[in-house]
Amino acid sequence: MPAHRRPLTPAQAKAAPGEKRLPVLPADVHINVPFGLLWERYLPLFLEQRLNPEIGLDGPSLDRFSRQEFGKVAETLHRAGLKITLHAPFQDLLPGALDRHILAATRARLQEAFDLLDIFHPRTIVCHLGFESRHYTGVEDRWLAHSLGTWEPLAAQAARFGTLVTLENVYETEPALIRRLFARLTAANIRLCLDVGHLQAFGGGNFAVWLQELGDLVGQLHLHDNHGAEDEHLALGQGIVPLPQVLSAFATSQAPPVITLEPHKENSLEPSLQYLARHWPW
Repeated sequence: MPAHRRPLTPAQAKAAPGEKRLPVLPADVHINVPFGLLWERYLPLFLEQRLNPEIGLDGPSLDRFSRQEFGKVAETLHRAGLKITLHAPFQDLLPGALDRHILAATRARLQEAFDLLDIFHPRTIVCHLGFESRHYTGVEDRWLAHSLGTWEPLAAQAARFGTLVTLENVYETEPALIRRLFARLTAANIRLCLDVGHLQAFGGGNFAVWLQELGDLVGQLHLHDNHGAEDEHLALGQGIVPLPQVLSAFATSQAPPVITLEPHKENSLEPSLQYLARHWPW
């Protein structure tokens, strides 16, 4: 998710006594929530409604909270039988940076998140790819080399906990460079996190080409909607993202991708769950 948009999380989803509960989520669906908001407000909601979290470990959370506090939340979720995915920090980070100081700072911040894998034991940890053509056109080979140097050791660390590392598109406009990166990665536990909202708003919206070129690399989907001009994070079905096309592309997959909903607008979680229930392909 772009740095300028702060999630509101699904505050309106909580059912009052006697009111209907949210639709039951399949086990492979997670709801994005920053750790700070989970700690301060939303943990009871996730427990009550049986929501599997994708916990955002942003820089402020990593600076503010202790391992003991992270562990307290992780233990509570594990004890409740909920599955966890993580979203690594991404603001200001450039995993393929050409400047050695920026690259070192990026790797250090990512390492802080990966050092919590032994606490959360997440199914996946999502990281942004961080390629933008306006910065790296003409130096793609150097960007690729630096990216490989970032992801390979982190993936090795994640493999010790059975965690899949998924690399998410944001401002990437062509699938070819992503394909080149994955062709050079040697780790078996790295896949693509296809963010459909980012592809629509920032990547040109050519879903047919992206699904054809990269569909076999997808291990996770980030689902939200928009009208193509900005990253609105609307409820599913309220924009122009071709969600049925995306879901049907993976309908026959023997290893369906993990799905994360990103309800960053109030009242957007329940309609997204209802939409997913109507279009669930597996």
